[in-house]
Amino acid sequence: MTFGFNALRLSGQRFGIGRYIEYVLKHWDPILRPDERVIVYVREPWDKASIGLSDAFEVKVLPSRLDGVWWENLVLGRYWRETDVLFCPSYTVPLTYRGKIVVATHSVNELTPGAHPWWYHLTYRPRNKLSARKADAVIVPMPSAKTDVARYYGIAPEKIDVVPEGVDDAFVPQEDEEVLRETRMRYLGDDSPYILFVGKFSQRRNIPALVTAFAELKQRDGIPHKLLLFGKNVHNLPLDEMAADLGVADSVVELNVPLADHRDVIPVYSGADLFVHPTAYEGFSLTICEAMACGAPVITVGRGAVAEIVDGAALTVDEPTPEKLAAAMRTALGDRDLRSSLRAKALERSKLFRFSECARGTLEVLRRVATS
Repeated sequence: MTFGFNALRLSGQRFGIGRYIEYVLKHWDPILRPDERVIVYVREPWDKASIGLSDAFEVKVLPSRLDGVWWENLVLGRYWRETDVLFCPSYTVPLTYRGKIVVATHSVNELTPGAHPWWYHLTYRPRNKLSARKADAVIVPMPSAKTDVARYYGIAPEKIDVVPEGVDDAFVPQEDEEVLRETRMRYLGDDSPYILFVGKFSQRRNIPALVTAFAELKQRDGIPHKLLLFGKNVHNLPLDEMAADLGVADSVVELNVPLADHRDVIPVYSGADLFVHPTAYEGFSLTICEAMACGAPVITVGRGAVAEIVDGAALTVDEPTPEKLAAAMRTALGDRDLRSSLRAKALERSKLFRFSECARGTLEVLRRVATS
């Protein structure tokens, strides 16, 4: 049996989808049957040895000036005869593809007002909906995402499989104090404690609200912390200007640091006094799972898939407003026992979300579709 894998998003620095692809491929390797092989389709050369893949994996480079959905439809779509089923891990499928397809739809976050720019509803939403409808099976990460995909994309529930995502087994607390001190010095420039956000600064993640909440604590409570924003500012938010206006320019650190290995972020999570994820909506959150696995006390929203992930193992707010975020951070920073309890609960809860199981569940869906 031959599985195709649309690995376009392996190119460049790997954020959520790129890491998802990497982890699924890596964890497929030891569980493939002797008669199974995987063709990994990419637009640019990629070395499978970088994640230790065996000869069961063939990397096929399909070079083109086209990128994104144009590459998927006009280039990848022509290769349908090579596989028994194609896995598309990032919302979209080649609509020109004539073979069997499984798509991963990680969220329907356009449902939340203000989650995206206005043009998203004219581009990504119809494209994602068409892709889910064309696919033979749709994989979602949490039950709430299944409900959303069924309701808003018009997909029959029996066509949707819930396969929780998770965290790689390498994500465990870094407890070496010297390593943690070196991490603070490297990224903060001094040995200050810090509050952390990791991820793309998407509109739905309310980074300006987090900066405002942090400024209130800094000015009213005099906390010694810095705010470390670790990720890509995809909408070019004027955070430097905002921090200066709020009087905390020297305490807000924005870092878009390409990591040679995503595991390099483990001590960043481990050293945080708080991990705050002020999202309006997520179908899943790799960074919340990673933070919990590294023992960081988490503050986030108590709704949708995020509530399903943390399930009592985080301090939650009903809305990610500056006032409510500031109140939650004040509560957590002022109570050492609460932070210790959140750490213990987070570590235990994170054990339920592992990419080894995600990969296994995904492969079972592909096997079923290929033989149906």
